[in-house]
Amino acid sequence: MNRTSVSQRERYNDEWNGWKSEATAFDGVRRYDQISSVVQLLAPRKVLDVGCGDGRLARAIRANCGDVIIHGCDLSTAALTRSEGLDRQYAADLNCEALPEPGGSFDLVIASEVIEHLIMPGRVLEELTRVVKQGGHVVLTVPNVAFWRFRVQALNGQVPSVTADDRHLHSFSASLLEHLVRKAGLHVVQLTGLRQRFNRLSQLHFRLLCDTLLIVGRKP
Repeated sequence: MNRTSVSQRERYNDEWNGWKSEATAFDGVRRYDQISSVVQLLAPRKVLDVGCGDGRLARAIRANCGDVIIHGCDLSTAALTRSEGLDRQYAADLNCEALPEPGGSFDLVIASEVIEHLIMPGRVLEELTRVVKQGGHVVLTVPNVAFWRFRVQALNGQVPSVTADDRHLHSFSASLLEHLVRKAGLHVVQLTGLRQRFNRLSQLHFRLLCDTLLIVGRKP
């Protein structure tokens, strides 16, 4: 494990032993239900949740999809001690380790709010693609650097809050995210935004009005 990874694990463990352990820590976070709705349409039998945290997304998926096998991995060992709703869980440092999973073993791999934290997101995406079956899917969500509020902050001479977050090693727009997914050998089947508010309007202009992007890639 390299120095960056050690620092990241310590920081994320502190978060999961601190503010993320509070009962209200994720109040108002809507992405879990929105992602699980996308997963329901894909109808996978076996899922890998990369950056699974305490299993919150896995539990939302089970509520929508019923009988599904879900593996989860996370850099934070503290998060994994709190996890529920997973059939298998393990610590993995994707900055320097391969996933301990056979190639082509999942119908779906999800990495929600993960790749922006990694040193080489393109290499990691190739690893996620490796463990997906042919015809299977990879679902990613990332903060949208082109969100209107971040643009206003930049125009006002401020560092946009999405890039000021020192946990974020990379920033993504819709076009850059799409390029990354295609470079990994996936076909883009959906690119949209997660809608926190202004639902109808944001569906038309997600690149500007959604602070989070969601992309679905299919392995040919």
